[in-house]
Amino acid sequence: MSVAQGKAPSTDTASTPEVEPLSSLLAHPLLQDPKFVAAAGGLVVLLLFFSFFRSSKKASRRSGPTTVLLVGPSDGGKTSIFANLVHNTYPQTHTSIQPSITTFPFASPYDDGRSKQVKLVDIPGHPRLRDELKKHIKDASTVVFVVDIQALVRNSAAIAEELPPIFIALSNLSISQNLIEPLKLQILAHKTDLLTRSTSSNPPNAKSPPDIAETSLSAARDRVKSILTREMDRLKAARGGSGGKIESMGKVTGGSSSSGFFARLFGGAGAGLAEGEEGEGEDESLIWGGKGPFDWNDVEGLEVSFGATGLGAVGAGKDKAGSEEGNGLDEIKQFIWDA
Repeated sequence: MSVAQGKAPSTDTASTPEVEPLSSLLAHPLLQDPKFVAAAGGLVVLLLFFSFFRSSKKASRRSGPTTVLLVGPSDGGKTSIFANLVHNTYPQTHTSIQPSITTFPFASPYDDGRSKQVKLVDIPGHPRLRDELKKHIKDASTVVFVVDIQALVRNSAAIAEELPPIFIALSNLSISQNLIEPLKLQILAHKTDLLTRSTSSNPPNAKSPPDIAETSLSAARDRVKSILTREMDRLKAARGGSGGKIESMGKVTGGSSSSGFFARLFGGAGAGLAEGEEGEGEDESLIWGGKGPFDWNDVEGLEVSFGATGLGAVGAGKDKAGSEEGNGLDEIKQFIWDA
């Protein structure tokens, strides 16, 4: 009986936590120092501003029309695709020497009666004009890399070497702006219909764009992916091991490190690089992944997919009033709509 009575007080003491009154916490010497309170308040305001600024920047990328960039080597068919999507025609074209830009109502490819505004930018493939990408990439919702599937077989190495600069720019933009979703890029195997089209002239009632068998579309996608995977694996072996940063084209030497810090703090690094302004360089290692063969899924901040299209004979879309449309451009239309 006496032992049980002796244990009771210790149990009651252990179950009662000691709580320091709020008034004693507020009376802490640091909270009585005006300089400390001012510094802490300023830090809170700065963090709130930074959070609002970054969230507003993310939202601004999705506001306005969907911006689609058509990029890739010369004579790949970008201008023909541009003309067909915008004007519903397929005229004779020549190598562009300046970008074509327009905003137009883009009808849903799913026949549901919907439409949305799309800003389409056709960037020439001439080497001297490829820096145009830097001027438009910061506003891009998605990018389409157009490849002539027949030319790819002959010039696979040269075509593949155009991909890393685009990947690096998009990947660094996505990472630096902390985008919620990765940017999207479609590698488009264009002129797929020429692989199977009959040598005879098209009949008067031919569809434009033409109908292309799914087996041909699938074979074109697989061929482009296989060839470019092999070439990107070769480039990775030659360049991927170095990693690190590469100088942006608009970099000014002798820049101060403090300006770079504040640019990164407020999300300005990505925008500066995209506009060709001062920046600290772009991280090439973001696109090559770890050891082993090149993998399209290893490109950070970027989702790469493959599509196939064809437009048929030049001029087939001159009189579209009485002609039906085939599935020749369905895959790029669906990609743009889903962007």
